[in-house]
Amino acid sequence: MNSTGSTPARGALGETTLRTDRLTLRPQVVADAEVFHRLWTERDDRVPPDRRLDTTGHPTVSDIAAHIAEERDRRSDLLSVQDATTGEVYGYCGLIFAGKGSADEPEIAFELLSKVHNHGYATEAARAVLAWSDAEGYDRLWASVWDWNVASRRVLEKLGFEDSGDDLPTGEHGRTILTVRAPRPKPAPVAEHVITVEHGALSESQTAALRDLFDSEYRETHGEWDPDRPYGYSPADVHTMIFHGDVAVAHVGFQRRVIRVGELTVAVAGTGGVLVHSDWRSRGAGRRVMTHAQQAMRDDDRVEFGYLGCREEVVSFYQRTGWSRVNAVERHVSMIDARATVTSASGPILVFAAGANPDARAGQWPHGDIDLNGTPW
Repeated sequence: MNSTGSTPARGALGETTLRTDRLTLRPQVVADAEVFHRLWTERDDRVPPDRRLDTTGHPTVSDIAAHIAEERDRRSDLLSVQDATTGEVYGYCGLIFAGKGSADEPEIAFELLSKVHNHGYATEAARAVLAWSDAEGYDRLWASVWDWNVASRRVLEKLGFEDSGDDLPTGEHGRTILTVRAPRPKPAPVAEHVITVEHGALSESQTAALRDLFDSEYRETHGEWDPDRPYGYSPADVHTMIFHGDVAVAHVGFQRRVIRVGELTVAVAGTGGVLVHSDWRSRGAGRRVMTHAQQAMRDDDRVEFGYLGCREEVVSFYQRTGWSRVNAVERHVSMIDARATVTSASGPILVFAAGANPDARAGQWPHGDIDLNGTPW
């Protein structure tokens, strides 16, 4: 299971949000402790004692919450799995880089509440993790499973894991089968996958893919793309990207910022870097990547509204994806001279109610002049 040679810098799964048709896989938060405690209570009696509640009822919800808080400081690569529509948390899925896993060949792990078994959620969540691991260059993954855990063995079979023939010793709790997903050619056509990731957690491969996307469109007219100062605009805190294989074909970024509207302050996701590769236009990629970016804004409790400025000819696209036009005077710091302020009353301004407070949920954008408190996005 150990590999040799240098390892390219890879992304942090635990700081990434993955989305499927029915599920959102996102970083763990302390509030997930209640669900994870239920997982402990539901485990089969054949599971070893260290994976079940002890006679004193530990770990408690508080124990698990403290562990999640500690793991967030160190970085966990197990994502919480929640219903994309209701937000209900079902369990976890992700990668383990210790124990049976290694830095280059991690182990996949998943566990969901019994009430959602037999709905295909475990397979759907694990496929999203595998798509991420494939894009990050993990050629071989492992998974260990008890021989009596027929349901998990079926999931692993669907995912392409095979018995490695290197079983662990049989003990009082049964036999552990060590399975492996070996390197294989990528299928054609390459499946599309969507990633939402914090700017600071971008891997080298993700940054390179974004550079290729932006340079293909703007290098001749605007020069090389700089992730920390893209063409003079403010950089994104969060990136939502559509990948086909290891190629980024669409992107939306947003930066969290508190701006002033009239006499009020509003927490916005300043949106920019909206781009679809020329080969992928008119295929719905722009709508799909924007929809996922908007969901990331809804999931962010630091955001009340999405906010963007655009050209008149693309207003209709944003309106079709749920943005609303507002009329106001906008002030922002000059992109050329940080000491200067630019005032405009003509450019289209669009907002999207992300829902971090009641007014935002009602879509009530405040009235008044707008001060971006910085450069535009």
